[in-house]
Amino acid sequence: MSLEVYPIRARASICDASAIAAVILALALLLGPIRAMAFGAQGHEVVGAIADRLLNPHASRQVAHLLGMSLQAAAPWADCVKDVRLDAGEFRYMPESHRQRACRVFETPAGIARMEDYVRRNWSACAAPGGHASACHKAYHYADVAIQRSRYDRADVGTSDHDIVSALRAAIDVLRGRPAPAPFSIKDRSEALLMLAHFVGDVHQPLHVGAIYLDADGRPVDPDAGAQTAHPAGSTGTRGGNAIDAGSTDLHAQWDQLPTSLRPSSVSASMLAAARAVPTSPGDVGAWPAEWASETLLAARAAYAGIAFEPQSSVTGHWTARFDDADAYHLSRRRLQTEQLTRAGARLAQVLKAVWP
Repeated sequence: MSLEVYPIRARASICDASAIAAVILALALLLGPIRAMAFGAQGHEVVGAIADRLLNPHASRQVAHLLGMSLQAAAPWADCVKDVRLDAGEFRYMPESHRQRACRVFETPAGIARMEDYVRRNWSACAAPGGHASACHKAYHYADVAIQRSRYDRADVGTSDHDIVSALRAAIDVLRGRPAPAPFSIKDRSEALLMLAHFVGDVHQPLHVGAIYLDADGRPVDPDAGAQTAHPAGSTGTRGGNAIDAGSTDLHAQWDQLPTSLRPSSVSASMLAAARAVPTSPGDVGAWPAEWASETLLAARAAYAGIAFEPQSSVTGHWTARFDDADAYHLSRRRLQTEQLTRAGARLAQVLKAVWP
């Protein structure tokens, strides 16, 4: 079956032919049509399940020693800690029902204490406009790099010293026996591994890295070219698609959905074979997260392709997506998700094998 990826209206100039061709070729290698459902922790568990099967014996022993569980079980941890809230001056773990299943493994007295301590240490460490910041640990999960960029670069809008790339570098540093750079507070190698197991998945989710910036009329703008204009609703940022309504949910939520057939307990032989074929990134392991983010930017271009945007609502501050061909778009999305999860699982294993050869 052929797969057509449509260009973003009025943005054809940002998508060079070679980049889009590479994305389309990757999509064409994947499975056929598949149904999707909200995955919650499922995607991270798939990443961990793939990595578990690709580790060398030394790395596998280190994982067992530091975590006391598989990467599959550990991978949702950084989302579970989002349920630690500041309540009457105290940090308390108050789990939400939609994350309950995956988080139970961490809900021992020691596990809850670790989650609360992690959030306490990382709550207000990062810098933000106006000098105010809180819940910094939630910002570790993403960057908002404009899809006009061809590579991740800390000089660009949407990056920071506490974004997803910086968080991955910090976790890798601690696993290598180095101190965590500011603003991160990472208690020990076990905590670093819990972070890494999750954030490798996040950096491969297209809307966790690449962002589209829109003006009030829904036209794409380039925040790094002085085009981020002021208007009554405020910023042109769409918050990784969270501010783009797409039917019954937002665009980001649609990309946080997985095929029902893709489960950590039944990772296929073909998916494992594809993971084994993913080449190791060049250079020092500490530089790998930026390389992965640069690649994910190309996937984000495909994620925003085939969509036009209605003007921003003065009530919600959201834009509304209109798909050129909704069926083709969602088929493309599901195939690209499978490809990205495969890469993420391979690369989680690659990092750990580099640290523990």
